Amino acid sequence: MASWRHLSRVIVMQSFFENLVHSGGLEDILEYNLSEYGEKIEDTKFAENLIEKMKKNQKVIDKLITKHAPEWPLEKMNPVERVILTLGICELLYPEKDVPVNVAINESIELAKTYGDESSSKFVNGVLNSVAHDDTIKKK
Repeated sequence: MASWRHLSRVIVMQSFFENLVHSGGLEDILEYNLSEYGEKIEDTKFAENLIEKMKKNQKVIDKLITKHAPEWPLEKMNPVERVILTLGICELLYPEKDVPVNVAINESIELAKTYGDESSSKFVNGVLNSVAHDDTIKKK
């Protein structure tokens, strides 16, 4: 059984993806998805904080994706992988105090296995490990 935080990440990923593909009010999309699919989530603040950090830091995160996956321009990247990387990098750079690096990476890999194609989990794992070991990044 998935934890409520895993479910929160799924809803955040789906909401961010929906906003990326269709545009619109990200907070409204998240609110709707939480109300429809988040009945088992104990604390919606986790999802709300995560999506706010993703939105606020999108440019920084996009630069890191570009740096650590140079052979995949953002506009050509699989949008599901792009959103999963955005979520994962966000959790690496701006972590919740009780979410270790390995948990953030493993959660993103699991999302890639579930929602990506057969090579997505390896791609996500490689990029996130590269970001996690990048000593030039100031993590907060």
